[in-house]
Amino acid sequence: MAKNTELLSYEHNDFEIHVSTDSLDPPRNKLKRTYLSRSVELPKYNEMLVLVGSQPMFPRSDIVGPPHIQPFFFENRQYWFEIEFNDHVDKDSFSVNHKYALLDQSFSSHPKRKSLNAAINFGNDVGLCRFEIQYSINGVQQSVSVAFTVFATKMIQALDLSIMNQEIDRVYPLWRYAISGKTTHTQGRSSRQPEKFELFWLAQFERLVAEFNQGVKRVLNAPHNRLQSYIFQQKLERINKRLGAKQEQKAKELIASKRSSRLTIKKQRLNLDTPENRCIKMVIVKTKANLSQILLSIRADNDSRVSSSFLKNLEVWRDQVGRYAKHPLWQEVGDFKGQYTESKVLQEAAGYSKVYKVWQQLKYYLNGSLGESQLSMKSVADIYEIWCFLEVKSIIESLGFIQQTKTLSHLKQVQFEKQFPKDEMAAAFVYQHKSDGMQIELAHEPSFTPRGSANRTWLANHRPDIVLRVTLENGEAFFILFDAKYRIDTTQFGEKDAVPEDAINQMHRYRDAIIHQRLFEHESPMKSRPVLGAFALYPGFFPNQKSEQNPYTEAIKEIGIGAFPLLPSEGNQDSNNYWIKEYLAQKLGKTREALGYKKSSSYDYHFVEDSARIAPYGVNVSRYYGLTFVAPVNELDRDQEYLEKAKTGHLKGYHTRLIATNRQNVHRNIVREIRYLVLTVRDSDQDKEQLGQYLYSVASVKLLPRRDINKEITGKDSDAIEKYWVFEFSGRPVRLSNAIKKPYEEHFNFKLIKAERLPEVSHWSDIQGDLELYKDLSSIW
Repeated sequence: MAKNTELLSYEHNDFEIHVSTDSLDPPRNKLKRTYLSRSVELPKYNEMLVLVGSQPMFPRSDIVGPPHIQPFFFENRQYWFEIEFNDHVDKDSFSVNHKYALLDQSFSSHPKRKSLNAAINFGNDVGLCRFEIQYSINGVQQSVSVAFTVFATKMIQALDLSIMNQEIDRVYPLWRYAISGKTTHTQGRSSRQPEKFELFWLAQFERLVAEFNQGVKRVLNAPHNRLQSYIFQQKLERINKRLGAKQEQKAKELIASKRSSRLTIKKQRLNLDTPENRCIKMVIVKTKANLSQILLSIRADNDSRVSSSFLKNLEVWRDQVGRYAKHPLWQEVGDFKGQYTESKVLQEAAGYSKVYKVWQQLKYYLNGSLGESQLSMKSVADIYEIWCFLEVKSIIESLGFIQQTKTLSHLKQVQFEKQFPKDEMAAAFVYQHKSDGMQIELAHEPSFTPRGSANRTWLANHRPDIVLRVTLENGEAFFILFDAKYRIDTTQFGEKDAVPEDAINQMHRYRDAIIHQRLFEHESPMKSRPVLGAFALYPGFFPNQKSEQNPYTEAIKEIGIGAFPLLPSEGNQDSNNYWIKEYLAQKLGKTREALGYKKSSSYDYHFVEDSARIAPYGVNVSRYYGLTFVAPVNELDRDQEYLEKAKTGHLKGYHTRLIATNRQNVHRNIVREIRYLVLTVRDSDQDKEQLGQYLYSVASVKLLPRRDINKEITGKDSDAIEKYWVFEFSGRPVRLSNAIKKPYEEHFNFKLIKAERLPEVSHWSDIQGDLELYKDLSSIW
């Protein structure tokens, strides 16, 4: 055996079983790192055991000293199983049986040896795996179980899955269960009676079938009966028993009257038609009907994952219950009409108490203390995806958005499993923020296809896991996408958790593939990309998100692509969702305050970041056409020639401090969007108002140190290194029909307006309301 291969072995009286795999140091180290980083104890000894029957398998025998038990089975690992049977085992009598078809079919017989072999990868199925090795010796059937736990390395299996499952059950009850899977989980207690769900019933019956059979057989062999009185009329000559005094007197009267008649006789006999027997009959009939219906549904499903061996078990159970139902005993028993009082027979009598107890557990599924059933569940990757969706939902609600509608009130049932529908807005929630009218639609796996109208793709269908469509009060809308990836890469940022590179590549694909079309009646649609951010969510752990920086922060800020680590947090803490919560608060224009969130009061806020302004090479992106900067000329200490040019419309350029635009929270991208300037200047030093008479066309916008700016533009020399915006003009300015008057003051401020709205303005104070653009921007960005 190669040194980098690990092996577990066990010698049974009838066979030997060996399980091998490549070196398990990497997953064990990941498991240890995951548990220790979160200060959680490693899995217990009995959880790590691999049991054959009741005996543990141990590592290969060439290891000196007592065997050291470590976790052996992990998600997404390949394992090779070999079961070699001894000579006394009947030839071709052996098989491995499991409910899941792919695992059941993985074992194949060796053509020359009495052995079964399989290569199995558990993928993202974690939890308990149990299968049966079945064979015969001299025609006598034998069965030995093999059981082990498949461990997750990316999360704390017991803790994280429990929190995720509780959250999913609260919003989408029953979704996480599957009729068959490679692994199973023990179900916890439930305080409420769930809706009728065949998987619960089947899981309970599978656990209780032996007890059910024992109880029914005992009832059939020793049925409960009751001594019951009955009355009938009998001819006098046929009475052959001693009569009571009153009956004798009546008989003498009948003889004396010389008329033939009948005497009323009362007798007692044992009767099987008791309420208890009616109850047992009802249980048998309903159990047979349920098993028959389950078998019928499984066979009707062409894509069923149920193995043929489990189907045979179901047939055996159904046929056995069918034989019970045909027993002659039930011909004397009527129909069950309910119980009006508690029956001591059902609760205490041999056989009856067993069947009654089983029925109560089948009837109430997982309630009370009945949480011992082993149920197959969706893979942990599917569970993580839906939990991420619900976690984003929870964050949106924490930002003050109120749920308005929910387009999916019930999951649809396919065979026995609950599934999400696959329409375009599957599982959508609609939220609204009262103070600003912002609306959010949260959808799980909506479809973007070439058949779409407003939002579509061209070459393929795309279905991101989580989609936020944000609609502003003015009708503008954009998307933020998230995709849950149950994978971790620790090679990108040293020891820190990262998402695999291909997940980031997929975020680029989503953003570039989804196109918004603004439709016009007589021309082609205007295309734009509506996705302002696309991010992977992954189960990475960072213990101090509030004090650390997300390793994807720069990419998120610059290009709107990146990832957020996301794991459940215990209690009401937000330690594991702090980064994504802060991002959504910022992107939706909410700033933290003492008791909640406050919005940014400008729609423009959402479209000024660098990530929203990336255009194809050689093309600029502008939110407004003809954006005009209205500002005063600084007249202090300027030479006379410069001021004269300002008054007569002969300036070659203009400059203003970077700190001045920052003070009004105007993003650099907005300044670079400016296409025109209106500059106000006084005619004489005694005037109290400045006049803006000329509209300058901007040739370029630059950010330069003050000392590098030509005096022709500044009107004054300076050696300062402070950053200034420099607007260079092209051609001669256009004289305005209405000069704009502005009160003269040494304090600098400016306003932004569309050029076509200038004729409506004659005074500085007129630029307000809808005329003023990019106003009241918050500094969140």
